[in-house]
Amino acid sequence: MGKPLISFAQIAEHDPFFLDVDERPDWPTLFGNSNPLKLEIGFGMGNFLIEMAAKEPGSNFIGIDFYHKGIRKIMTRIKNLQLENIRIVYGDIRNKISYLFQEGELDTVYINFPDPWPKKRHIKRRLIKPEFINHLANKLGPEGKASLATDSERYAHEMLEYFNSEMRFQNMDDNFGFLKERMDLPKSKYEKNYINAGEKIFYLEYLRLAPVTSAT
Repeated sequence: MGKPLISFAQIAEHDPFFLDVDERPDWPTLFGNSNPLKLEIGFGMGNFLIEMAAKEPGSNFIGIDFYHKGIRKIMTRIKNLQLENIRIVYGDIRNKISYLFQEGELDTVYINFPDPWPKKRHIKRRLIKPEFINHLANKLGPEGKASLATDSERYAHEMLEYFNSEMRFQNMDDNFGFLKERMDLPKSKYEKNYINAGEKIFYLEYLRLAPVTSAT
């Protein structure tokens, strides 16, 4: 038998780049600066997160996932690449978003290809629901952005409906629909393969509107 895997709690004790927490971290202290906080929810194998952190050294990136293999792989890559502006959080964002960030603390949220749970009996497991969008609106600062991508047409239209119904978000497409592409963000291997096969990707981008203040 091989050696038993070290638990994430044990990793968190010794690796400052990994967090398994049930309270809000002091992000400026952890990163050593007050650079913009950008969150990727469900980073999978971590390619997007790694590329973004390397591309934008002036931003701080946080990835959250509960996929063990992906977490262990990205932790190794962070060390090998000596990226100082990434922190990895273990867990389900639906259970942790309420305390991980203060209101208005996030600059950007990326949600790339969330599980569409295509079977009808599993639809309730989908991440993008009105309650969760409300959480995102609370945690994003004014002019903050939410960027989403999916290859599931059915799920895409559900996301569109829910986000367009949240008055604190403005759809960045002129027709309040889907963007045709996003040139400024890296593409994962999965995304490239899907595009090369001629399949459609549905992109959404929303701006967090600033509160309306009454004139005095």
